[in-house]
Amino acid sequence: MTHFFGHRSPVTDYGVPQSFPIALTVDIHEEDRPADVGCAAGWLHRNGIQATFFVPSALFQHSGFRPHIARLPCLGHEVGSHGHQHDFTEIRALMRGAAKDLDFLQRSRTLYEEIFACAPVSFRSPAWCPLGAAAIRALVALGYRVDSSATPQRLPILSSTPYANTWVSARRSVHELAPGLLEVPTSCLLLPAASPTWLTLRRRAASAFLRLLLWEARRSAGRVPCVQLHVSDFVSDAAPSSPEETLSLRSFLPQVDGGLRFKVFLRERDPQRVFRMTQALIEALRGQPEARFVRLRDLDGELICRGLRPLRR
Repeated sequence: MTHFFGHRSPVTDYGVPQSFPIALTVDIHEEDRPADVGCAAGWLHRNGIQATFFVPSALFQHSGFRPHIARLPCLGHEVGSHGHQHDFTEIRALMRGAAKDLDFLQRSRTLYEEIFACAPVSFRSPAWCPLGAAAIRALVALGYRVDSSATPQRLPILSSTPYANTWVSARRSVHELAPGLLEVPTSCLLLPAASPTWLTLRRRAASAFLRLLLWEARRSAGRVPCVQLHVSDFVSDAAPSSPEETLSLRSFLPQVDGGLRFKVFLRERDPQRVFRMTQALIEALRGQPEARFVRLRDLDGELICRGLRPLRR
């Protein structure tokens, strides 16, 4: 494939880009209902949207999830890796583990290949945790071409790893994380453009926040809007999420693994309001001039960046 990373976007005679790539990503977790995966994928397909679904590979072995996940490429979606178990053991290994601590990445790739007969291309760390040098080397060795773990300028205190060396100083544009590995950051400005943020801000504030990020992306070289949602956000009759713990003084103290737990009590829980908010956010994305939804795996072959060097091979 010819790589156009670093070339300027095609323009009209008036200098206006002909297309505006937007990466919509959807995370799947063990607590989700398997049928909601199919509902989310079908809803996006009917609306002409291709997305990248990030899946912990342990769910490939789950009889309820497996058929819905296996069907995602048939609907035009990409399936990316979200780790194996998606737990804090893996998070710690990705942040500061040695090569021997990262065996789960090979296991994840093997399970992926059993379903799709090909290797995964895109990766997102659990909870957007920062990647250590060993983890980056392992991703390159396993053939990953795209990482979307970075949340630049995110407030570390509000993350699940508040004491870690987070992505706060990471570059906000698409860039090369390592030779052959493209970093496509999740759009972020103190808070990530992601489901937990939407559920906390509610509809009007969430829409305003998204419009700000889109405005910034249009005016900055190398920015690709990358937005995250959960499968339950697309289902109007989804089971309301319930905090796993009761609110206590401990909930207001940042935990090494989990951060500030009081946050979950601030989120919208009514599934119909969540669904309507999701529709509004996606309509805001679709309403962008020349908007085009792209899968992360396709970005290194798209004309997406202005004034950057070509991706090396």
